[in-house]
Amino acid sequence: MKTKIETHSFKSTTKKILAHAYNVTDKTLNKWLSPHQEQIGEYLSRCYTPRQIETIVSILGMPERSNLICV
Repeated sequence: MKTKIETHSFKSTTKKILAHAYNVTDKTLNKWLSPHQEQIGEYLSRCYTPRQIETIVSILGMPERSNLICV
C-alpha cells in the first residue's frame, strides 16, 4: 500500500481521527499499525505526533480523508 508522499504538513492526531481518515474502525487501524509499532513509536498523550503521522502515511499511504490529518 506504499505510495509516494507529496510534501504535506501533518498535525498531531488521535487514533480515532486517524481511523476516521482511513475510513476504518479503531480495531482495524490497530491491526494495521501493530506490526510497525517499533518504527512508529509510542502513542503518548493520546495523540500521534506529526512525525509519527508522517511515518504512518509512508507505511499505509495517504488516507482518503487526508484533510483530517494535514494542516
